[in-house]
Amino acid sequence: MFLTFFSQDIKVFLAECTSDVIDSRQELKSVLLRAGIEVVEPQSGDVDKTLPSCDCAVYVLGTLNFYSPDGAGYDTQAGIQYRQGRQVKKDGFKIFLWNPTGLINSRNFYINSIRRDIVENTIYSSTTSPIVFTEDLRTIMNVRTAAVSDLSSADVYFIYNDLDTESAKEILSMLSDIVSVKPLCINMNSDIEYNEKISSELPVCKIGVVYYDYASDWALSFSRQVWKDNGGQGGKTPLFVAANQSHADAEALKKVLKGIMEFSVNDKTLIPLDIKIFFDKAAEK
Repeated sequence: MFLTFFSQDIKVFLAECTSDVIDSRQELKSVLLRAGIEVVEPQSGDVDKTLPSCDCAVYVLGTLNFYSPDGAGYDTQAGIQYRQGRQVKKDGFKIFLWNPTGLINSRNFYINSIRRDIVENTIYSSTTSPIVFTEDLRTIMNVRTAAVSDLSSADVYFIYNDLDTESAKEILSMLSDIVSVKPLCINMNSDIEYNEKISSELPVCKIGVVYYDYASDWALSFSRQVWKDNGGQGGKTPLFVAANQSHADAEALKKVLKGIMEFSVNDKTLIPLDIKIFFDKAAEK
């Protein structure tokens, strides 16, 4: 089932692929079209002109190596188009890499190389579902770029649930001594459109932090949604999840967030230090 509240048109360049994933590519094309997304397929000789006219490019990865990462070996048409996509210099242009097999092993070792070489505008997905992949693509591409010139910036955008206000205020008090902080308390009964608010305010901050103590069910799903809504791996502002070890389940947090964003489970007196370490690391990039 597709979400229906997005209105922005999306134009996708769907690259050629190796023979082992032709069926997956065709299935993805059908799903993209059913979702109302314009699909552009490569025509001989015009890829360099076609790619910049699109909003994003999608490459379907299989077990067959489609290009030589170091440039010393062969390239398939899919590999050539991948290199061309990486050369596109256009604001907002993104590259999506879909590995529908979900496998990373000796037979497709080149995927490890691709993942190590991922840059800011590139999103890798190993979901086996073309529907889930399409929803993720549309979510990321429909992040609205609201005018933020009149918004106040900060080092840390600190988001928490009002159920955790007491411990959050303690952390904010300590954190404010070392960095500038813009707090946002989420009230589940409020009429505020928090998704829109976060999408406009998060980009003017250097990092985003989702903190929780008791509200674990809320925080785990909410942090993933914030990550998706604000560009996923290609998002401008790095995200961090911090949890009070008094009530947080470290294994549950690891299961939900591993490979997506960084996190820590610690005593609340040490959480400001964890956030500062993440902030310094983000500032170095």
